[in-house]
Amino acid sequence: MAHYLTTLLKLKGERGYARVSDVAKELEVTKGSVSTQMKHLKEKGLVVEDENRFLRLTDEGESTAKEVLQNRQILIRFIEDVLGIDPLQAETDACKIEHLLSRNTSHQLMALVQLLQSDEPPAKKFIDAFKHYKISCPSHEDCNLCSAECLVDCVDEPTE
Repeated sequence: MAHYLTTLLKLKGERGYARVSDVAKELEVTKGSVSTQMKHLKEKGLVVEDENRFLRLTDEGESTAKEVLQNRQILIRFIEDVLGIDPLQAETDACKIEHLLSRNTSHQLMALVQLLQSDEPPAKKFIDAFKHYKISCPSHEDCNLCSAECLVDCVDEPTE
């Protein structure tokens, strides 16, 4: 759903209109797939289609699309700048997560990213410490992160 809404927003901005064929071409899917998805989006009140078969986001659809794009940008900045992940991987991961964030989580994540990107000495100190931090497990019973099993044992080392 998120990809269709953001694509409609993008096409409207670039061309002033969007049709099923335009969306299909942009997303590299069939027109039938787009038509099926548009039916669902219309039922949810996020998209309308006029007599000329031009698709348009409703106010709610546009708001949802903009929220998804905002979440994507926040996640990209967090994953890339804070976590230090490669830009292409950050984009891929953000795209997978962007539509799942609540407004509260998105807001708090944005605040965290802004703080960590600031010139505040504690933020700079944290980022430097994080860059050099290595995951370890003190003991399963004393760990605040793990519950039933050690999460450190479940996570493979990243490959570069």
